Amino acid sequence: MKDKNSNPFVGIAKFLISLGLVMIVAKLDLLNLGEITDYFRWEMLLIFFGVFSLLGLELVSSVVLFAIGFWFLMPDMTVQLSPVYKNIYWPAVLVVAGLAFMIRPLTKKGKY
Repeated sequence: MKDKNSNPFVGIAKFLISLGLVMIVAKLDLLNLGEITDYFRWEMLLIFFGVFSLLGLELVSSVVLFAIGFWFLMPDMTVQLSPVYKNIYWPAVLVVAGLAFMIRPLTKKGKY
């Protein structure tokens, strides 16, 4: 059941904030991908939905979406991970996702 006091525009606000953050990253070339058109790919779409999930306090899905998006985006980035970090990337993602599962009940208190 929906809370009568909830703001009906929260979803739109989360979408606009997510889109704005991704556009700032693209305009400032923070990932060193090059042109703005290089940012509008399916990998960035995953990262966009990761930001959207993070704003909704969906920690597990945001971790997974960020991890997949960055994993496939990394070969095109000028800054590369060292082989040591590449070896521990997915185990570290699993640890962070596990931590997000543990934190999840704390973020969902008061929500039904």
